[in-house]
Amino acid sequence: MTGTPPLDDITVIDCTQMLSGPFATQLLADLGADVIKVERPGQGDITRNVGPEIGDSGISAYFASLNRGKRSVELDLSTGEGAAALESLAETADVLVENYRPGTMAGWGLGYDDLRSVNEDLIYCSITGFLNGPHRDLPAFDMVVQALAGSMSITGQPDGPPARPGIPIGDICAGTYAVVGITTALYSGGGRRVEVPMFEGLVSWLTERAARTFVTDEPYPRLGTVHPTLAPYRAFETADGWFAVAIGSEGTWRELCDAIARPDLMTDDRFETNDDRVANRDALAAELEGIFERKTAAEWFELFRDHGLPGAPVRNTIEVFEDDHLRASGTLADLEIDGVDLPFPVCPIEFSGATKRSGHGQPRLGEHTDSVLSEVLPIETVTALLQQGE
Repeated sequence: MTGTPPLDDITVIDCTQMLSGPFATQLLADLGADVIKVERPGQGDITRNVGPEIGDSGISAYFASLNRGKRSVELDLSTGEGAAALESLAETADVLVENYRPGTMAGWGLGYDDLRSVNEDLIYCSITGFLNGPHRDLPAFDMVVQALAGSMSITGQPDGPPARPGIPIGDICAGTYAVVGITTALYSGGGRRVEVPMFEGLVSWLTERAARTFVTDEPYPRLGTVHPTLAPYRAFETADGWFAVAIGSEGTWRELCDAIARPDLMTDDRFETNDDRVANRDALAAELEGIFERKTAAEWFELFRDHGLPGAPVRNTIEVFEDDHLRASGTLADLEIDGVDLPFPVCPIEFSGATKRSGHGQPRLGEHTDSVLSEVLPIETVTALLQQGE
């Protein structure tokens, strides 16, 4: 792929930490934006100190996964000098992203109205826990949002407690919506405030789960890997692991029966249609469980691919990065930190005639303070700020 990245001429001021904001600005950096990460002097992003550490580098895996290719500037935004420096950066920036509690940036004189007075074209994106309403000031951690938004209630086994999905979907949902909001604002000419909530964003992801609830007037059930309206649609245990099967049509059901050499299942009154299979899902599972135990997950994957059937092994997070497809598709950016190989995935969107940034390491705390601030401030002011941070 050749050409410049889609956001090559966009400058983003990143006043975020933890996950939702850094995930959003990491996507923007992958798409070519110059992301200036503003961090607290001497401390930086909270995730710099959340282990495990990569070798003996002093860099945490958490921080490295979300801050590749950014430039780090140390500024204490709660001081007049730090706020003034950020204001100078904002004069020529295209986007500012922040995920402090509502009102924090405005309390420092750095709210949307404050910075709009120096740059009316600035897109000011705030990632919050909640939009205006009774929950507005609640601390918005990912699990709190998942609990309130209903996703935990439908995750886990039917006879088990609610579970938090293994991926922090509340944070990632908000970060993704932030990028949608920012790029939409860029397309429409800039100069506006964008607010992206974690809670309302995650509620919007309920989609079909919400529709089913409205129609049945019942809470969506917790089903593990089972689908409420399709069968067989679940994970089956194999000779060496688990295999996910997703049969969504009568045609694929018939093909599955042929592939497993059980054509008799097609003519079984209990399984003739999808509605029949759903009504008799336990009996169907009993028929299939013994079959799937006879082969390994890899053998089932090969068989399913040969027959064009939807199914795949349930991989762990080591196995997934050994997948040749990821390497072939160009979605991994190879980094090496203190002898540790880190094939991080980059933004997976592809554009004709354009490329994405990759292979860029994460910044040391304050690594670019001097060079970045020297672009917008007199040298004596930069020197004074650097001395304050010592």
